[in-house]
Amino acid sequence: MNRSLLLLSLVLSLLAVSKSDAQFEGMKYRIPADANTLILINAEKAFGSPVSDRERWAARRKAAYDAGVSALPPDATEVILAGRSDLEYGKSVWELALMKLTGERNVATVATRFGGSIDNIAGRSAARLPDDHYVVQIRSDLMGAYTPANRQDVSRWLKSTDLDTGQKMSPYLQHAFAFAAEVGTPIVMAMDLSGLVSEAAVTRKLPELGSLKDSGLSPAAVSKLIGGVQGIMLGITLEDQTIGAVRVDFEASPEILAKVGKPLLIEILSSQGAMIDDIRQWTPSVKGNTFFLRGKLSASGTRRVMSVLELPRSLGEAVNDAASSGADSEESAARIASQQYFKSVSTLLDDLRDKPKTDHVKTFGQAAIWYDKYARKIDSLPLLNVDPALLKYGSDVSGMLRDAEMSMKGVGMRSSVRTGMNSPTSYGYSSYGGGYRAGRGYDGALYGPQGYSASVGAAQASVREEGRTDAVIRGQERTKGAASVQQIWQDIDSATAEIRQVMTGRYSAEF
Repeated sequence: MNRSLLLLSLVLSLLAVSKSDAQFEGMKYRIPADANTLILINAEKAFGSPVSDRERWAARRKAAYDAGVSALPPDATEVILAGRSDLEYGKSVWELALMKLTGERNVATVATRFGGSIDNIAGRSAARLPDDHYVVQIRSDLMGAYTPANRQDVSRWLKSTDLDTGQKMSPYLQHAFAFAAEVGTPIVMAMDLSGLVSEAAVTRKLPELGSLKDSGLSPAAVSKLIGGVQGIMLGITLEDQTIGAVRVDFEASPEILAKVGKPLLIEILSSQGAMIDDIRQWTPSVKGNTFFLRGKLSASGTRRVMSVLELPRSLGEAVNDAASSGADSEESAARIASQQYFKSVSTLLDDLRDKPKTDHVKTFGQAAIWYDKYARKIDSLPLLNVDPALLKYGSDVSGMLRDAEMSMKGVGMRSSVRTGMNSPTSYGYSSYGGGYRAGRGYDGALYGPQGYSASVGAAQASVREEGRTDAVIRGQERTKGAASVQQIWQDIDSATAEIRQVMTGRYSAEF
């Protein structure tokens, strides 16, 4: 699942929307019992909302899909993304996508299109694709994708969910599912965090949290509360306005966070590059064992949230191609595939270049998370029939984006190391000035103004010098990181211009 979901999480309980018990019918029980992350998208409802009509989401959705930016086909009505993530280390164990469509599909043509292989798993047609996904035709109108492409795991998943084995999602994910399936919330993201956080780990982290400084809260009480966190949700309701809500659930009442919960959540999201500026205007509240934040989402904030709803590219493309048949000539297939690939990479690069402005990115850490995301998007683009030189270009670009990511992440790490080793010594100083004395007046007082002296002790002077040199170090590392990223973008632009000329000449077509 997308890494920023580890911080963003899940959703909304108090949004009034009409009930729809038939939503996600036949899909819920396909989710393995050990899932701890869940995204539910009612695409039909989201893209049929008043705000969607006003913002022309449907047209943009098709354009984004055609350009390779989105993997959500225009006729998908309901989508579930589930996964098992190692939340402590931020690594995915497995990921699953389910997509319900308005028309029937046949997965038999998918392997040919993507250079994969046809298979039959647990009585279902399946295609194993080169990008480590299996695409499975569960029903004529329901398709799924599973990664990693471990055939035994896919077989066990299908068989276990074909039968009523008693396996169910965790109580927290079932709770999140109810909002989408019963209340009707169009977009729900949830993460089960129960048992993840230890009180000792929280205690060690507390001194680093500026939002809790001078709060007067008992460290022991805060550690115990956060150690009992159950999960987090983010939900979006789309009517005349876009409304978002975040809820964090605990074992006990989070009343002690009533005043500091909002800045604490903002600090955590910001440190992970997952912050949405709209949240700064949202209203906090506490009810029972839940801390809430609720408010309006701007157009840019909504786009930011929607951008994390990534489907496996292979699933989106497979769904599209499974509905069609026929073949182009070898030459035209190479040209069409290469043009589409180049257009997709160019669109992704343009979108990434605008991120700092559109998403109000303020730190290198915030920006780095997007560079990794877009590198993965490029890596997952369809490869079949694409010109080898263009594939090398795409691989080089994703590599350069990862170099930029590491450079930006390195700013904070290098600054921390250098400032941690920075222990300047000062022996203090004294200064004197002004005044003179030249004899006495008639009343015995000295003539002239009084002199003065000032001194700073060694300890205080050392603290001041450390602060000054720490600021210099951080400035040096920021400058170095910015220069490195700028050079990488120049290299990307040069490579893009060069490959465009080569492809245009080779195929006598515009790229």
